Order: sequence, then structure tokens, then C-alpha cells
Amino acid sequence: MENKKVTALDAIRAFYIGNELLGDVFKAVEKDRSINIETEIKKVVTKANKISKEKLLRYHLDNWHPRYDNYFNSSWELKEVELKDCGVWPKMGGLPIEATTGCVLDTVTFIKPYLEDKNKLTLKTSRILYIEEMMKYAELITKHIPIVVMEDGVIRHHKLIKSSEKKLYSKCKYDIDDGNHRAIAYGLLGKDKILALAGRRIYKSKLLY
Repeated sequence: MENKKVTALDAIRAFYIGNELLGDVFKAVEKDRSINIETEIKKVVTKANKISKEKLLRYHLDNWHPRYDNYFNSSWELKEVELKDCGVWPKMGGLPIEATTGCVLDTVTFIKPYLEDKNKLTLKTSRILYIEEMMKYAELITKHIPIVVMEDGVIRHHKLIKSSEKKLYSKCKYDIDDGNHRAIAYGLLGKDKILALAGRRIYKSKLLY
């Protein structure tokens, strides 16, 4: 897969799997623990690979318009990236801002004390329990479905983020657009690299970046 030429359609497909299909896998496993989760993951990947170009082009991408701009105005590469080079989505999953200002491994460091002592959990940090659950499946998901990352700070440092917040975010080589929970769960397993579809903007508008 790593030698395959990739395009924006592959990024859309990966986003579609993560946001529309993976939930079905988790629900199936909850109902029947004897289910082979890797088989189920392969099924959703096969299903996604059959989606037509036209349907992918019409997909809403969670209705976040800069994502359209990023996906279609970038060149794409499938490769392994270092988790220390990947910045997580600002306040992802409702986590406090201080949990998301650094790279994936910084977020891992923030989360670990809460996993060691769940009495420390608050409503604001309860999303950590979802990440802990995902640790069971992170390796298999990552094996078959790459995360989506963007170069050049186009997510964490665009002009739609308040200046007071933007300055808090470290500048990382990549920003994770899709697969944040997966990447953190993978990092909690002691992994330091992850398969990713990496986009690099061909053109950056001065109005937005």
C-alpha cells in the first residue's frame, strides 16, 4: 500500500471509514465478543473501496469547509510518520486545551495519570475512557486504515482559530485531520510511528493561513 499513488479521494475514503463505518465495527464487537475484529475491519475497508468517485466527491467531510480546501489543494503521500511530529486536533474530543497543545506523545503523557488513577477523571477528561477502549483495537485499525495528516500547520494555525489560542499550539511537522483518538491510543501502546496519508498544500491562501 505504501508504494501506491494516492490522491485526495484516498484521504476522503479514509475519513469516510473513520467517521461512517468504524463505529459499526465497535457496535458489532460489543454485541458479540467472539467476532474477529480484523475481519470486520477488512470488511469496512472493502466496502469503502467500492464507493464510487462521485459519491466520495459529494461526501460532506463533516461540513468543515477548510477540510475541502485542504484535501483538494494538496499533493498526497502514504507513509509512516513519527507520532512526535504529529500535532493533535485542538481540544479534540472535548479534552481540555492543555491536553492538545503539543504532539501526540505529549497528549499521551497528559492522559497516562488519568488511566493510572481514574478517580482523577472529570467530565472534561472523561473522553480518555473512549481512548482507553480504543487501545484494544488501535493496532489492527492502524494496520488497515491510515490516519490523515496535513503538513505546514494548516489545521492548528489557520486564521479561524483565535490568536490567543493559536499561540498555545506547538508547531508540528504534521497536524492530524482524522484519526486523532486512534493515534493517541496507538501512542499509549508504546508505538512511535504510524501509517498516514500525508497532505501537503500546493497553495496556501494568505486569507486563511
